[in-house]
Amino acid sequence: MNERQKYKWKQDLSWLKNRIKFKINRIFFMTQDKMVMFESYHGKRCGDSVRAIYEEMLKDDTFRDYTFVWAFSKPSEHEDLLKNPHTILVKKGSSEYFRYYAASRFWINNVSIPDFLIPGRHQIYIETWHGTPLKRLGCDITTDSDPRQSKERMHRRYRIKGKKVTHFLSPSPYYTEKISTAFDVDPAKDGLFINCGYPRNDALFTASEEETAAFKKSLGIPEGAKVILYTPTWRDNEYQNGHGFQYESPVNLGKLMDLLPENYVLLFRAHHQVGTSEVIQETDRIFDVTEADDLNDLYLISDLMITDYSSTMFDYSVLKRPMVFHMYDLERYEREIRGFYFDLEELPGPITKTEEELAKAIVDGISHFDYATDKKYRAFHDKFNPWEDGQAARRVIDSCILIPPHKKGIWEKLVLNYKRTLNRIHIVYLIIKYNIGGFFNKHGLFLNNNSRRLLNMKDSHKGERCFLIGNGPSLSPDDLHMLINEYTFGTNMVYKIFDQTDWRPSFHCVSDSIYATKLRDELYNNVKSPLFTIEKTYRKMTKRTLETTYVHTIASERYKVKGNIFSYCMVKATVLSLAAEFAFHMGFSEIYLLGVDCTNPHAAGGHFTDNYTTKEIAQTDISRIKERMNKENVTTEQIGEHIIDRSMDVYRLLKKYADKHGIKIYNATRGGNLEIFPRVKLEDVLASERPPHKQKG
Repeated sequence: MNERQKYKWKQDLSWLKNRIKFKINRIFFMTQDKMVMFESYHGKRCGDSVRAIYEEMLKDDTFRDYTFVWAFSKPSEHEDLLKNPHTILVKKGSSEYFRYYAASRFWINNVSIPDFLIPGRHQIYIETWHGTPLKRLGCDITTDSDPRQSKERMHRRYRIKGKKVTHFLSPSPYYTEKISTAFDVDPAKDGLFINCGYPRNDALFTASEEETAAFKKSLGIPEGAKVILYTPTWRDNEYQNGHGFQYESPVNLGKLMDLLPENYVLLFRAHHQVGTSEVIQETDRIFDVTEADDLNDLYLISDLMITDYSSTMFDYSVLKRPMVFHMYDLERYEREIRGFYFDLEELPGPITKTEEELAKAIVDGISHFDYATDKKYRAFHDKFNPWEDGQAARRVIDSCILIPPHKKGIWEKLVLNYKRTLNRIHIVYLIIKYNIGGFFNKHGLFLNNNSRRLLNMKDSHKGERCFLIGNGPSLSPDDLHMLINEYTFGTNMVYKIFDQTDWRPSFHCVSDSIYATKLRDELYNNVKSPLFTIEKTYRKMTKRTLETTYVHTIASERYKVKGNIFSYCMVKATVLSLAAEFAFHMGFSEIYLLGVDCTNPHAAGGHFTDNYTTKEIAQTDISRIKERMNKENVTTEQIGEHIIDRSMDVYRLLKKYADKHGIKIYNATRGGNLEIFPRVKLEDVLASERPPHKQKG
């Protein structure tokens, strides 16, 4: 069996296995109109037009409630994307990979999706492709040079790929013509080609000098150096079994650098198909930038680009900077490997074949290039970039993504109703489970360490008083200092005030899981008192003390005061709802609120310190609020009103429960908007005789 037969059998078996997996997922996971699947360079990178469209969507509040899914071979290398709370990373080939492809309405890819993925009737597959072709592509290749597959098999696969595509993104009439023949599709088909430009090139129009300078500095490029970018393409005949395509150029980069002035540096960027072992010679003037996600960053810092048959020439020409075409294997490439779509006389720069010719052309280009007088360059630019203006991604979104929801079929409706029913059943199941478990735990049965702590807390401070500390702007170190001998519940990041007072809370409450993930070390290092939280947050705390106690919760917008945390409790709008439940459980009969201003936490001066939270956490919270409000454009004032209204609802229900059970709740906050509880002065409270209680500590 020869190599082509082995490759064919391997591919066919892989296709069958993965096709079955995908089909099964398609049965159970219905198309989600607000879910987008992104994959770039077979999951190797996060860049190109795919990234440009993603970033444009993030800027648009229309997509605040969309789910964005990125597929990577190594997701851990791209965790910076998780700064957006609606972005999910999945490993290419994993079960989640198949599930999200089955469920996503939109697929955005730049090298064609795997053969086993076939979009459903309502799914939109946007193929950005990764460059305008100079060399022949797909069905236009007439040579039989690919060692993995025959020419006929390759043509068949390209035809299948073409049939899957809903939209190709086109930067020029030339591109439309060549891609349509390469994939054997009809360019006249309505909506198949979107005349928009390349989204990845938008950044070439908008990048700032500061960003470009910062990226250049991050690579360690000396100030004042002339930067040469080298972007060779791959060769079909450079495939190695077990290693894939390898860069095996006869170009001696070390020799080239010896021929260039000392202040010239070279950035080497291999094609995404190619391995780069043993390419970079030992010299500090050559930088391997193959792993850089965004090629635009490399374009912007370079003074000249060297390429051969790569489509990078078309993108780089947008910048109107000099190029040199180093085609050491020109005759062989044209005759035996690919061939070209147009006459190389149209190229906007000299063709070289030796290191000496290349060095001379580089120096000449750096010294004498002038776009305004270069007619050939201007003609090239006008032919291949007529629609480039920095707005391509916006046009893609308007044309391809902002479309009406799909009409659900009978099967989809059945599955969705089935899932809703299961969800209701699950909620009922949790209520029964938690109530039964809580009943036994309350009577000292079937205890684990957590429920044993809850049992020990029950009525441990019966008839005593405590203070629930909010984090509003009125909270002061002086007031907290007066509470050193009182029982107090601190909340969230109240430890930001510890450097101004000796006061420390008796107990600490955190309910939002984002604090467990984003402020893990801060919480662990600063919270030394018993910590109370909910189970979801507890599970996300990879670092926690032995005195951390959690309660079960059930996700629901219908808030009620449970009054029995042995089973579960509801937490909504404010962490003080959790603190109050624990105070009720511990038997406190007088509860005082301090620092509970009920003001907008996202407005200036919303907390007792300006650095109370991080920008990332604040943005995540705002995104969740916008999603809950179901509004596209929301002001900071509207967000504040929403938070305050929800909090007031909680406080009304807390007062109702407290009144019913003979618990007194007072508001000792200095100022603020909370008038549901009777107002008291902190000094008067502390001067009065307090209920008898055990000495703290």
